[in-house]
Amino acid sequence: MAAQFCRILCPVDFDDNSMQALETAANLARESNGTVFVLHVVPMIIAPTGMPVYVDLYKGQEETAHAKLLEIAHKRLAGLKYELLIHTGEPAGTILNAEKKTKADVLVMATHGRRGFKRFLLGSIAEQVVRESVCPVLTVRCTPTQNDLVGTWMTRNPVSATPHEKLDSIAAKMHAGGFRCVPIVSGVAPVGIVTDRDIRQRTGYLDQTEACKAMSEALITVTPATDIREAARLLRERKIGALPVVDDGKLAGVITTADVLEALMQGAEHSG
Repeated sequence: MAAQFCRILCPVDFDDNSMQALETAANLARESNGTVFVLHVVPMIIAPTGMPVYVDLYKGQEETAHAKLLEIAHKRLAGLKYELLIHTGEPAGTILNAEKKTKADVLVMATHGRRGFKRFLLGSIAEQVVRESVCPVLTVRCTPTQNDLVGTWMTRNPVSATPHEKLDSIAAKMHAGGFRCVPIVSGVAPVGIVTDRDIRQRTGYLDQTEACKAMSEALITVTPATDIREAARLLRERKIGALPVVDDGKLAGVITTADVLEALMQGAEHSG
């Protein structure tokens, strides 16, 4: 089967995940004596209105990317046939156009990258490519590093409350700790979460309202081993500000939107 994959397109964005995808593409090329087309897309954030603007915004990025691609190719593609491609544009569409121009037999790409908050906001590039590609797509799901995991960024041993604790007591805990939510725990397991919005909605009745009457229902949790991007997806889709972190049935921590953004932004800095 590998013999038919003679023209292998591999998009990279210089992070560890895309380097693992490139290694997979290189292995395919070795087996088939094929050519690896290594593509880097410089994202076009503002549509150019003329050549001077294009040069100012993108030429420097393209030159830097070309130097990085040369270095990567020398290290990882020695002895193989390869071509280096740099294009500016919307990532998914540019990858699909490159697939047609290179007449690729297979496209190899990571399922997500370390440039976290860009992917968080723009959605999954890999998903769109898989849906619209005309050739087979091999997605490489990369093993998360420690910095990719919720456990690295969560607040451990968070302040909690019981289901029958009054909201005035919980509000005092929030004020004292400077945080915006408190998980509600029955025994050792979280059963809900009370947020500052829940508190505001019941102003005037805090000393009369128990947590179980105010806490958010249908509790969504993650584990310390959950990928930080999955936590970002849940927070965004559910329009919530925090997730309880559960380990072996016990409350282990809380991960907030601020924690996730910090993690993703640091990942972008390290990969850029």
